[in-house]
Amino acid sequence: MKPRKIVQSIGLVIGLTTILAGCNQETEATPKVDETVEEAKSEDSEMIRLRPVAEDASIGAVKDYDLSSFFQHKVAMIAPEHMVDEHIVYTDSVGEVGHDIYVYDTERATNRSLHKTSRTIGSLVGIKDEIFWIEYELTEDNGYAWSIFRMKLDASELTELYNGVSMFETPVPHLNASDDRVTWVDYEASETMTTSAVMQYLYDTATVETIQTYTLQEGEKRDGEYVFDYRVGEDGVIVHRSSFADGEKTTKLTTLDGTFDEDMGALVDFETGADYVALGKEGRADFVGLTGGAKQFQHKSTQSKITFDSFRFLPDQRILFREGMNRLLVADLNEATVSYLPSRGGTTSKPIYRDGQIAYAELGDGGLITFYTIDVN
Repeated sequence: MKPRKIVQSIGLVIGLTTILAGCNQETEATPKVDETVEEAKSEDSEMIRLRPVAEDASIGAVKDYDLSSFFQHKVAMIAPEHMVDEHIVYTDSVGEVGHDIYVYDTERATNRSLHKTSRTIGSLVGIKDEIFWIEYELTEDNGYAWSIFRMKLDASELTELYNGVSMFETPVPHLNASDDRVTWVDYEASETMTTSAVMQYLYDTATVETIQTYTLQEGEKRDGEYVFDYRVGEDGVIVHRSSFADGEKTTKLTTLDGTFDEDMGALVDFETGADYVALGKEGRADFVGLTGGAKQFQHKSTQSKITFDSFRFLPDQRILFREGMNRLLVADLNEATVSYLPSRGGTTSKPIYRDGQIAYAELGDGGLITFYTIDVN
């Protein structure tokens, strides 16, 4: 079924939940192309090893907010997904099915439900005072029907701006946002062909456009290209894709503007900035320059299986990222150093970075839920 653009308004149900159960997870689906690949060897000798320094509290003023009292009757796995001014927006699951969208007011210490749905919310992002999210549900023919919605934080109704159906094991899209656009990959699949279309909603013009399309011909010998992962930052879109020629497969990591295009095997995570691409792998994080002659940096852990992800490019060649699910670090490429942010322990969420602010959550023992914000210097 071909996705179609929709501009219909739907009445919003607003209310507070009582006893909830379940946890919030990112959307996961099995892609049509199996991406279990061997990691390509890196030239460690060309990398400058980042020098560990003491915990860094100088990145900016840290504020913390205890949300535990709102979830006394359940174990909640929540984290900031968007923030603007004093508002932090996040989602939470309701039992085995259904999700709520909440907004926490840091000045008033209040927690308000914005939207309830009986479907699953796969991802949520925001631009200024507007949020965007995907809801999906299983169809009778084992596909996933999904819709992208948008809503102002102070509005009482939402608008569906796009929808589709994911078939033949293609994943439900996940949303990425920059300052002025929301990006996703729309998959259309049949027994003979799969297309991966990189789509963007432009905030200033309220329009949807296709910016790049990849086509994979199915058969005994596949031919073409398939996007299986992607990220969007302020400096552009980067896609991890499979390329088939006469049945032979290679995997590439490519920015759409062509500044980075390299063969790339298995990755935990990746992101692009103005001057560097960040690569998260087991046991290390690499920071690869986009210009000829640029220095290459690496942070290597003493634990070979620890993962690095959630790269957020900050001002002055600093990059925030996460080690495992326990700590946040900042790489300072100007100083060739890496430092941990202060932590109280517990599980650390993926951080977000919007309009000069970092936000993340720590989930501690006894159901302690703490949101943190940092005004970046």
